[in-house]
Amino acid sequence: MHNKIIHKPEVSDIPKDLIKPPIIEIFNDFDIFRAGMNYRCALERLQWSRGMIVEGSYATAIALYTWLKKRISSKHPVRDYISSRRTKELIHETTRKIFLEVKDHKINLHKSPENPFLKALYPDKTGFIISLPDILGMNGAWQWCKKGIVYPVLEHRIHPFYGVYFPMREKHLVMFDQWIKRNKQKYKNAIDIGTGCGILSFVMAKHGIKSIYATDINPNAVYSTRTEAERLGLDRCIDVERASLFGSQKKRGELVVFNPPWLPGDCYNEIDRGIYYDKQFFQNFFNQAENGLDKGNTLAIIFSTFAIEAGLTDHNPVEKEINNRQSFVVEDKLTRKAYEEGEYYSKSWLSEIRTKEKIELWIIKKS
Repeated sequence: MHNKIIHKPEVSDIPKDLIKPPIIEIFNDFDIFRAGMNYRCALERLQWSRGMIVEGSYATAIALYTWLKKRISSKHPVRDYISSRRTKELIHETTRKIFLEVKDHKINLHKSPENPFLKALYPDKTGFIISLPDILGMNGAWQWCKKGIVYPVLEHRIHPFYGVYFPMREKHLVMFDQWIKRNKQKYKNAIDIGTGCGILSFVMAKHGIKSIYATDINPNAVYSTRTEAERLGLDRCIDVERASLFGSQKKRGELVVFNPPWLPGDCYNEIDRGIYYDKQFFQNFFNQAENGLDKGNTLAIIFSTFAIEAGLTDHNPVEKEINNRQSFVVEDKLTRKAYEEGEYYSKSWLSEIRTKEKIELWIIKKS
């Protein structure tokens, strides 16, 4: 049932304002890396040069990337969340200076994978170089877009476009699906804030909510959710706008659903906006909620205690904002363990956090 595909995604005729990886069209002064060259020498050159272009085969590029990744990881072992993110940043800072040449929308290396995003995102560019990490990201994104993602809460796959956040975990989706199933008769319309790939909008549409207004600051997410709604025949039900939080606020929602970022931290790209929040994020959200909601409207906020369990913060920002305001009343708070008893998981610093983590669904009324 969950493997149903409406039809394959298209990546043609996309808007020109979408976010895409940077490219370089003049690259005569870059170093060259070929198979057989010394990896340690390449690392030294990467530290002071503008960058290196890989020639020969795609396997040569991957071998260099893999060696650099292992080298940096051995110098900076991961012991917890903070060291994990720092090591990832160091790997990215080094490998982003490895470039691949693209000619006529194809990677100019032997046995390179095809990627339609190269033509879709750069239709008027026939020759340029692009960083290897960006190519790897585009390759992964294309596989998700082409094959689609199966979620237990939907009867169809979702095909997220490049640069769009989509959940890799499912328990919070199941929790929300079960809650909206029990309460769907209360709401005729809803707002989905930070829609990402549109998963919560599609869940609400499945349960019969006829009017859904979805917002996202990421133009790729707006394009992705809008085209997905059209593909599913839900474009009359789901209206998507590029906007921050509540958007124009011309539309009111009896129900507002929000799956905000769960971790405090800095954002380096659009995907990060779905993962990390800054110090003012929740204060700004609840300020808008006070002005944008009518009395009796419902907020459904999905959150997690991961940041607390990982030692990244000492408080739950959702709970803090509710306690500091008189405009909201907690009607219900549903919780579920990230790792249920009996589930298998390999022991690591991450699993130690997951065993303590709880997924939360806050049901809040505007008073």
